[in-house]
Amino acid sequence: MLFIITYISRHESEELEQRGLNVFKSWTPPVGFEFKSHYAFADGHGGVAVVEVDSPATLYEAITPFHVFNDFDVHPALDIEEAVPLGDKAMAWRDSVN
Repeated sequence: MLFIITYISRHESEELEQRGLNVFKSWTPPVGFEFKSHYAFADGHGGVAVVEVDSPATLYEAITPFHVFNDFDVHPALDIEEAVPLGDKAMAWRDSVN
């Protein structure tokens, strides 16, 4: 399963910011969690990652250690080549309803 994760750092104090960086540098992703890409926002207040996971439980395990440091938005994602035909199918069904 593919997910897009955006996160905003809380930055409530220098100590919390440093602690968050230390935790991340020491962290190892769980088995079944793979970063496809991961970028920091240039303003220093968070970032965005595209990840592939084997289950929602693996995703939960991966981000839970960071809840105290960041606010997360997590969105399931699919390839546009898969999404467009599904959208067409949904719209065709909707248009068939009187």
